[in-house]
Amino acid sequence: MSTTWGIHNDQIPASDLVAGGFISIGWDEIPDIREIGNDRAALKAALAEQNPDAKPGALPVWAGVLRRFAFEMADGDLVVAPSKQKPVFNIGRVAGPYEHHPEQPEHQHRRPVEWVVLDAPRPAFTQGALYELGSAMTLFQVSNHAEEFERAVAEGMPALPPASAAQTRMRYGLIARTILEILRDHEVVPRREVLEEVPRRVELTGFELEKTKNGRPRYQTAIGWESVNLVAAQWIEKTSEGWRLTEEGRRVLEKTPENVDLSRTSSAIYQQVQEARREKTGRFRTDRYPLIDAAVSLITEGQWITYSDVAAVVGSNASAVGEYLHSEAIGLEGSHRVVPAGQPPSRPESRDALQAEGVQFDAKGRPDPRQQVRAEDLREEMDQLALLPAVPRRAWMVRGSSVSGKDLVPGWIEGGQVSLPATNLRTVSPGATRDDLKLIVEEDYAHATYDVRVEKLDDFHAFLTRMQDGHLVVTVDGGKLFLGTLTEDFRRSQASAGGSVLVRGVSWADADGLDLDDVPPSLATRLKVQRDVVDLTQQLETIEGLLDAEEEKTPPPVVEELTLRDASPELAQELHVPQTWLQECIDLLEDRPQLIFYGPPGTGKTFLAQAVAKHIAGENVRLVQFHPAYSYEDFFEGYRPQEGGGFALKPGPLRKVVSQAKENPHDAHVLIIDEINRGNLAKVFGELYFLLEYRTENVELLYADEEFNLPENVFIIGTMNTADRSIALVDAAMRRRFSFLPLHPSEEPTNGILRSWLSAEGRPRRVADLLDELNRRIDDPDFKIGPSYFMRSAVHREGGLERTWRTSILPLLEEHHFGELDARAVRSRYGLEAVSATVDRTEDPTDASTRTH
Repeated sequence: MSTTWGIHNDQIPASDLVAGGFISIGWDEIPDIREIGNDRAALKAALAEQNPDAKPGALPVWAGVLRRFAFEMADGDLVVAPSKQKPVFNIGRVAGPYEHHPEQPEHQHRRPVEWVVLDAPRPAFTQGALYELGSAMTLFQVSNHAEEFERAVAEGMPALPPASAAQTRMRYGLIARTILEILRDHEVVPRREVLEEVPRRVELTGFELEKTKNGRPRYQTAIGWESVNLVAAQWIEKTSEGWRLTEEGRRVLEKTPENVDLSRTSSAIYQQVQEARREKTGRFRTDRYPLIDAAVSLITEGQWITYSDVAAVVGSNASAVGEYLHSEAIGLEGSHRVVPAGQPPSRPESRDALQAEGVQFDAKGRPDPRQQVRAEDLREEMDQLALLPAVPRRAWMVRGSSVSGKDLVPGWIEGGQVSLPATNLRTVSPGATRDDLKLIVEEDYAHATYDVRVEKLDDFHAFLTRMQDGHLVVTVDGGKLFLGTLTEDFRRSQASAGGSVLVRGVSWADADGLDLDDVPPSLATRLKVQRDVVDLTQQLETIEGLLDAEEEKTPPPVVEELTLRDASPELAQELHVPQTWLQECIDLLEDRPQLIFYGPPGTGKTFLAQAVAKHIAGENVRLVQFHPAYSYEDFFEGYRPQEGGGFALKPGPLRKVVSQAKENPHDAHVLIIDEINRGNLAKVFGELYFLLEYRTENVELLYADEEFNLPENVFIIGTMNTADRSIALVDAAMRRRFSFLPLHPSEEPTNGILRSWLSAEGRPRRVADLLDELNRRIDDPDFKIGPSYFMRSAVHREGGLERTWRTSILPLLEEHHFGELDARAVRSRYGLEAVSATVDRTEDPTDASTRTH
């Protein structure tokens, strides 16, 4: 019984194998295998002698391949050879014994084959067979799906029906005309009814009815797309009640013959309108902005999407998308359907418009996630409309300042190129899929550790496939940033130190480069990521601005630093604290973006933290409270159980704040940590502790395979109760990373808060006199009583002061003097009667405003 074998050959094209009637393998350093013999140990020894640097685990695998090729394969065995040049298999039968061809420059170990089935398409086989043929081994036995390949040889390949061009094309002209006809027959038609009416009037093809990954039929996507063009052409108008045909639309419908494609005309008008708007602004001229137009146009009534998801699909960044959509000159229809991630819409009118379209909101004003269009959904729709390039424009960094101890960058600049070491990688053509590369890397780098293979796979896939002509590329050397544009040129060349390198052509903007000091911090931080190839698309707009400056010989764009709002007199009046003190808080945050308010209970630490945070960051404020059981997984990210079983990595408060801050880099974002000293800070912050002091650096995360940094627009305000723990006992590393502001009842600003509040409320100042006298009797400053106990209306009703004193103040002081004074002694010293008697004796009898009635 014959055996079926699978064999991978990446050195010799499939057409040459078929023309020559053979299969082959490498290891040309090994002479005629017959001279070594059918002895795996001897083959292993020969391989070890010729490959002294090979990992021990690779040698048995190589020896097994050589032995099977020379001695196990038999005449009549079936051979399946996947082609690397196109998605087909060639199938043949072994037609003779092993042969050694030392005259050949490569792949000298060969066997004759009679090829029987040529160019068998992959879709003709089951997915299981495809997976089995995807083995990482050079030569392997096909066992589970051998009968499929035997059947192909015995019966021939079944003919795959060709797809009809008419069946796989959306008829946009028909869709546009049908929309106009529906509106002509009715005064106003809601969008939902248009979707229902079109398939009643038109016999749609299977392609048009087919549902895409987002579950929506293709024709519905086309209706939404065409409606935007029809509005731009002023043939229809959209109102809160529905769609309406305009007089111009009626005229066009009546005067235009049936064979004229109306969608071409309306689409051209839409493009002209948008181009005119962009030209008028003098900005937004790069090729990404028409993609944003198209993306937003596909978000229909009752749906919403985030800035970051639009950016991910069109190859931009969230801030650029937001700036474009909020430009009044552009006036893009549907821009209200794009909102910040994890937040309410940035403008009240956007929420009103979404609500009118049926979008629901939660108690915090965030839109219903069930109505969200995800990045994958949008990408699918834009792909089906052929709106996206094969790979959106991207930006890349390739490292070359230290490669095997050499600085390659000067040679790159002079030669117009970048390169990537590929010492052990076989010949692979540009455009290889990630799945194909994974199999190759696993075999060619079998000697490397798993993490190295993963990194190599990422780098090779990016360099060979994802990087394309027109993408931007940067590299760093000697304190300089060099910027350029990738060209179509790709080649593989020999490295001077042995092995080979992959080379791509680059048109460099300037041989002198740009000083790294002129690079914005967000980009400078990403440039420190320690990978050979780094995707910098998130910084694409920044890099484009720098490239434009280099090419035009103008100064780099000025980096706009985030400036916090100054303290206002109105805020000071509202909080009953001096404006100068509030301004000091803000100045401290600008100098070092971590601040802690500390003091005894009742001094308003949390209240002031929230007020300051809201003043500088608006609604971009999150609050979390630490406690002894709080952990890194709670604070940053960790695995959490899912409803259906298993675990998923879930973000914590800090991770969420950072994500929002990176999406909106021009806005301040504040995380308030209440009772920060109650948590085990070293445990909670983990590796993030480093970033509190070094915002422009990266750290590797505990649970995510990425390098992470804290953006400069993230601020942390903590509160600390000194009755629980003295600041002197706080970890020295934490004290070095935070600024500390005291809030003590006997010191400014706390000592004047209650008196100011009483005056603003029109209440007698006697309560403030009582508090001052009480605190004079307390020796320990960390146990003095704060004003917030008395800044509640209930305290100033009949019996309220006595009740508050008895139930809130005295228990604190009894605890403070536990073991020193009993309850009677505490009441005698701090009780309301004792304190009142002292205040009454010192009260000015002529000042009637101080008396209670």
